Amino acid sequence: MTSASEQDPAPTRSKGLLWAVLLLVLAGAGALWGASGLTWMSRPFRTPIGTETVSAATGAEARPELVPMTLAALAAVAAVLATGGLLRRLVGVFIALAGALLVWRAFQHFTGGGSALDVPEGSVPAGELSTSPFGPLLMVLGALLLVTAGVLVVVRAGRMPAMGARYAAPGAAKERVSQDPDRRLWNELDAGRDPTDEDDR
Repeated sequence: MTSASEQDPAPTRSKGLLWAVLLLVLAGAGALWGASGLTWMSRPFRTPIGTETVSAATGAEARPELVPMTLAALAAVAAVLATGGLLRRLVGVFIALAGALLVWRAFQHFTGGGSALDVPEGSVPAGELSTSPFGPLLMVLGALLLVTAGVLVVVRAGRMPAMGARYAAPGAAKERVSQDPDRRLWNELDAGRDPTDEDDR
């Protein structure tokens, strides 16, 4: 008769899936960092003495949350590696929500909700506002990568190995070794005992 354990085998854990998630988070963090340094908008102004100056805003100035979210994404890489089970799923929820928030903030920028430029005192506009789509689009890309990684963690956390398991207590590691018949066989041979002799055990 087939046992219940044979009918319902434990899910295979995939290191490849874990590393794919980590790469997605790292790529998302890199995209957010790049977006924070690009110029999102600029506009020329004429000063009271008649000279012209250009006021510009980078992604970090237009969307101040970009840099903190980048650092949080990098911290999430360590959290995914160090956790497992329910705690890892909670980390995945955080990653997905952070990405969704950034998508919404990027949408606000595209619909005219971007931060205003710093206007030099006493200056007047000397031209049209110039905007660049590259920074906001890079922000969207990074945010979508985070959402994808977060959803994968929530849905597939059970199929990802817990990398912290290798640092388990020595007693637990010895117990796993003692339960391994092949390892016990080699240990008996190393100790000069015949593993087939019941009297030596």
